[in-house]
This record gives sequence, C-alpha cells and structure tokens, in this order.
Amino acid sequence: MKWSFEGYTIETDKTLIAVDRVKEFLADSYWAKDRAKELIEKTIMNSFCYGVYHDTNLVGFARVVSDYATMFWIGDVYIDRNHRGKGLGKKLIKCILETQEFKNLRGILATTDAHGLYEQFGFEKVESKFMSRTPLQPADC
Repeated sequence: MKWSFEGYTIETDKTLIAVDRVKEFLADSYWAKDRAKELIEKTIMNSFCYGVYHDTNLVGFARVVSDYATMFWIGDVYIDRNHRGKGLGKKLIKCILETQEFKNLRGILATTDAHGLYEQFGFEKVESKFMSRTPLQPADC
C-alpha cells in the first residue's frame, strides 16, 4: 500500500526499509535505544511495517503486530527529528488505522509521551489493565 501527501509517501513495502536507518531512529528512542540491528531485522521481518519517505529517504517508521482477527499492536513509531511538526505522525497513525487488515480490530500500544497523538484516534489509557513481562532468562518448559 502507498499513500502520498505534501512531498511525502508512506509505504508498506518492507523491501524499501533501510534497517540501518531504523537502527538510528530507535537509538534515539527511550524504548529501544539499545536494540541490536539483528533484532531490528527480525522485528521488521515478522511485522507489518510502514516507512515514511521524503523522496527516497526514510524519515519515519512504524510497525504493527497482529493476529489479523481480534487485535493489533502498534510499535516503534518514530519520525525523524528534522521532519517533525509536519503532521507525519498523525498521517502515519491514520494510514495504519485505514489499513484493511486492521479495520475493526482492537488496537493496542504503549507510550509514555505521545498520549495526545493517539487519543486523537480513539485510543484510551487503560493502565490498570496493562501488564508486561521482561524475560530475564529462557523459561523452562
């Protein structure tokens, strides 16, 4: 899928995504600053991805994980600092929510600083329901 607007495009073609550029984005984030390139490659391979491009340069990224039946999770949303303030984050979330595969599914995400962005699209804080598990070592089966 491809959306175009004001000199930018958003595309879901994973072959266009520059992993090194995504690594730069995530190194600037609070949630994945130490994520290894190999792990980033694996997350891209196993996710529905969105690249935001100015000409052919990757200036934004997001990925979605889903069961394609009941829910989807939005993660790793990032817009290059030099391209912020142009509505790209809003357009990116709108494109995700317009994607046929995710319509009518429950959307989930986690953020510490972008509540205002996501609330514009109907997301609500449900912190009392949110749980997380960070693996410390491989679990015994």
